[in-house]
Amino acid sequence: MRPPVQDQTMPRLALLAAVAGLLLATPAAARITDREQSCADWLKSGAHRKSEYPADVAEKIRAFCAANPKMKAIDAEMTMTGD
Repeated sequence: MRPPVQDQTMPRLALLAAVAGLLLATPAAARITDREQSCADWLKSGAHRKSEYPADVAEKIRAFCAANPKMKAIDAEMTMTGD
């Protein structure tokens, strides 16, 4: 009698899920590239409308910048994203 054939689909899916989880868990690189730009200038430039972050995160960064216009935009981004 032959042993049943093992299905390799689940181990592959588990590996794929683990790799995806690691990629999501690592901090994202900062999306604001001008390190000297203030929050006020960042908001005026309209760059906040082109955010690569999910809408809820982008809104948190925008709100934080609106409340702290003299802060550097990249610092506000790092504060809100935990990077």
